[in-house]
Formats: sequence, C-alpha cells, structure tokens
Amino acid sequence: MATLIVKATEACNSNCYYCDVVTKEQRGGTMSLELLELLFKRMNEYLLHYPEERIELIWHGGEPLLLGHEFYRQAKLFQRLHCAETEGRISHTIQSNLTCFTEKFISVFRDLGIDCIGTSYDPEPHMRGPGKERDSETYNRKFLSSISILEKNGLHWGIIYVVTKRSLERPEDVFHFLTNLKLSGGVNFNPVLIYDDLRKDVAITPEEYADFLGAIFPLWWKHRTRYPDIQPFKSFVENIIEHKTSLSCGESGNCSHHHINIAPNGDASHCGRSADWGLLQYGNITERTFDEILHDPQRDQLDERVSLLINSECRACRFWELCHGGCPLDAWSKHKEFIHKTEWCNARIRFVEKHFEPVTGVKYEPQPVPSHPEPACEK
Repeated sequence: MATLIVKATEACNSNCYYCDVVTKEQRGGTMSLELLELLFKRMNEYLLHYPEERIELIWHGGEPLLLGHEFYRQAKLFQRLHCAETEGRISHTIQSNLTCFTEKFISVFRDLGIDCIGTSYDPEPHMRGPGKERDSETYNRKFLSSISILEKNGLHWGIIYVVTKRSLERPEDVFHFLTNLKLSGGVNFNPVLIYDDLRKDVAITPEEYADFLGAIFPLWWKHRTRYPDIQPFKSFVENIIEHKTSLSCGESGNCSHHHINIAPNGDASHCGRSADWGLLQYGNITERTFDEILHDPQRDQLDERVSLLINSECRACRFWELCHGGCPLDAWSKHKEFIHKTEWCNARIRFVEKHFEPVTGVKYEPQPVPSHPEPACEK
C-alpha cells in the first residue's frame, strides 16, 4: 500500500514548543484547488496502473482543518470525478490538533470514510497553544469542546503524546490523565525529537524514554484489556508474544518505496521530516507521476542501508527484527548520513530487557534472520 502524506497547508493556529513546522523560516503556503484536483488525477493514474495496490491518504499540516470543510468537500468531488474506478482503493485519515473542529466537518469526513481522527495533546501548561506564550488554557478548552462534538457524533479519536523532559517527572500521572479521557482510538507515546539548541530543555535521551515507558508499562500490563490500544506497548506484545509483525514505518526497514510527502505547492519528498529538512526530494507532482516518484533512484540508498546494517552495526543484535536499525531520518539527524543505526535503538533494547521481559515474564526470542547480500560498491 502506498502512503501519501498530504500537507495541504503549513499554516497552523498553534505554536507547539517541539514542532519543526512552526520553526521553519519559510513555509509552503496552502494547496490550490488546481493542485488538489491534480492530486486525485495522479492517484487514479497510479491505481489504474497497479490494480492490486491501495493508497492511504493522510491529511496533515500545519493544521489541516484551517482549510475549512469546503476544501475537503471539494476533495471528495475530485475523487468522485477522477477516481470513479479506483476510489474503493483510496482511504483517508487525518491528523489535527482539533482546536478548530466544528459540526460542519462531520458529514464531509463521513463521505471521505474518516471515522477516527488522530490528534495530539499535552496536559503540561504552555507546551501547546496559540501565541508566543502558548495559551494552553484556550487550547485545552477548544480541544475538549471538539472532543465532545466527535463523541456526540460517534467519531473515534486517538492521541499522540510527545514524551519530553517534563514528562519524566510524573509518568504515572500522565498515563492516568490520558487514559481517563476515555479516548476511543488509543494513545501513542512518542519521544520528543529535538534537533536544535533552542529547545534542548525539553529533549530526552533514548534511555530516559525507555525508562518513562518502563514506569507506565506495569500499569498498562495490569489493565491491558481495558486499554488495549496503547503504543508502543501493543506493538511490542504483538511482535514478541503473539509473533505478529507490527512495526511503524521507521522500524519496518521497508519504507523506501511506499511513502510520499506532498507539500502545499506539490513538491514531493519522502516524508514530513525529510521535507522539513530538505532531504530526499523527488520533484513536483505537476511534472512527475506517483510511479516515477516511488521509483526515484534516491530511494535505493534506503534499501542499501538495510543490507549494510545487518552486515555491520546490527549484525549481532537480537532486536534486529523489531527495528531494522530505526528510522533513516533519525540516523541522518545524528550522523548526517543514512547508513548508520539510530540512537533510539538503545531505547528499544533497554525497554525490552529492563522492563518488558521482567514484567511479562516473556523473553524475546527472535526468529531466524535471512542473510542479506552485501550491497555492490560503486567503482
């Protein structure tokens, strides 16, 4: 399945402390209706060429709801117009801060098949909110009001919670607060990723992230039937205990030919982070098809990375099948090249050995790893 991350706008009504988009010197504006129409033409073109393929379209930003409900109604019209034969293989999701969500979005989201909205939240004051001071009181009031609208209309919602230095002071309180919101789509605890010196006060180490997870994991394990969709715990259980493959894009080792990030002006790159950093740029959808973008030669280096790592830095690691060296963008942020494993591998190892295995009583036994041929060297 191909994943399109569509940043139809980089405008945002919040000033989240750890957000890379709001710190960009130049933003890409808002997607025109002409470009929106071309987006659906490109999707149809790709799906007709690959009749077994599907496309997941993730509306992202910035804050995508700033575009208004009519923008998404127009998107649905373009889909009906240009994807008559293929729209059954197109699914939509959205990531929003929800602070400008209204009843007007309900019907159009249902038309697009969106029944669960991804959002993010932080109970810590002045981490998220509008203005220079990050007015978290106003943010929280609007957020909770929108949640009421979602629940009244039977739509689900889930939270990404960003673990920062401030989270380390009271991990159990954070867990109880978020789970008491009675959200219907789960919680994903992600580490904050800071790449500049201006926000180092909230940065955490991989070891601190692992121990934050370790502090709340016994709570979740005891009540896991009540809170089944808490990540990354659910994924660890599926991979280690149930022997299922359940990995995020950054852990899968196969993100190289499945993802496209599309900026408001139509520029295509690998993902949101690569777009923010000017890496892995694949041209513009006005000039290139999705097939051409997904087979851009730049992507080959990500495939080569997997072969290099399993024959070098990750050769003896029993956790290879859980992370495949981690996200290539994390490796680049540390080493300014993709071919290394990431420092966040240490978080996975520490969490499993120090917390997961002792609490569950289950020792991770990796499946045999197939050998990977060494990549050919350029002459």
